[in-house]
Amino acid sequence: MTRALRSIGSLLLAALLTGACSESGSSDLAPANELTIAVNAPSSVSPFIGQTIARGVTLAIQEINERGGITIGEKSFTLRMERFDNELSPQKALQNVRAAVSEEMIAIVDEGTGVEASWQLAARANVPIGIVYQGGEDLVDVETRPNVFRVAPTDHGIAFRLAEYLVPKGLKIAFLHDDSQYGRQGKVAFDDAFGHTPEAVVFDTSVPSGSGDVAPQVLEARRSGATALLVWATPSSVAEIVRATRSSGWDVPLYSAPSAQDPLVRQQLSDHPEWVDGLVFASGRMVAEKGPGPFMAFKRKYEDAFGVDEVGVTTSEGETVVQPPEYPMYSYDFVKVLAAAIEAARATSGPAVLDALNQVDVQGANGDERGFNELNHEGVVDDDVYFARFEDMVFVPVEDDPLSSTLEPIDQTVE
Repeated sequence: MTRALRSIGSLLLAALLTGACSESGSSDLAPANELTIAVNAPSSVSPFIGQTIARGVTLAIQEINERGGITIGEKSFTLRMERFDNELSPQKALQNVRAAVSEEMIAIVDEGTGVEASWQLAARANVPIGIVYQGGEDLVDVETRPNVFRVAPTDHGIAFRLAEYLVPKGLKIAFLHDDSQYGRQGKVAFDDAFGHTPEAVVFDTSVPSGSGDVAPQVLEARRSGATALLVWATPSSVAEIVRATRSSGWDVPLYSAPSAQDPLVRQQLSDHPEWVDGLVFASGRMVAEKGPGPFMAFKRKYEDAFGVDEVGVTTSEGETVVQPPEYPMYSYDFVKVLAAAIEAARATSGPAVLDALNQVDVQGANGDERGFNELNHEGVVDDDVYFARFEDMVFVPVEDDPLSSTLEPIDQTVE
């Protein structure tokens, strides 16, 4: 299928599935036999994150509706999606959740911003929140936030895997994080993981997110005697730190959190692609124990529906670089678990659905089992974190980590 035909198909699919959607959340209530899922994600500030989360939800909705919807007794319900732009603002995110609850939407698929405040509003209405991007440890708590679930790598898992990977190398680590919610949560996880080996860390500081001026902090890190730089920040901050590091002539090894794989990092560094080479990031593995088959099948379905997600850069040989659908996989999986819970509860909302979310599980897009229980609302286990290294604008699993070295690279180019 050509890229043009895929684009047309993507537009038609979006029109069919989300024709009633709006960014403001101001549309009319859905018909009685139609259930609405809200997506609360940064469509304007981080369009890649917002779009891929929404597309995962859309694909799951399409499959559920095509098989006849959700059946409760003799009645069937179809699903629809409504998008809200949280603008990476906790206040805006809370406003969006308030709108979703007032319009009686059955669940909120959330990027994670503002959940500290919005979960209570959703809990009073027995509305589940599924976090599918941010991994902050305090966002999910079975005891205090029983309506909050997550299908995404946790910061705890990312940080401890980074410590497990970096400390044995004998590196002197300088840690830079920005002052965004993403960066602050990363700092908490970093302190927990590397607190057991404080001698491995020689520098630790925050940089302002979005300022573009991180050179002073990078210079301090260099003067600290660091032999490795670990970055936990939003994509724009990651790009600025890499630029400041490499443009100053500091050829230190670079490591990062999952945000480094965001296309924005490579876009902002496209004038110096060699600066991206060697950057290593940690993230949730896409290929599970069952091998690449399930994820590749999901990837084909995703690209048939929406086309490939172009990064906006090319390789040195002129090939177009595309992004594998990792984060669409997480939002897709949460919707599938939600649908199974509704059918098991024989109710479209209320405490019964929340209870059922602790009981059901489904096969996820990559073949892993996805589900939750009364003791754990995390859908991605901490051990499922791998490391990838950028080479010529695409990333491949590293070879010096036992888990990563067993994973097959995912093709990331098209002609």
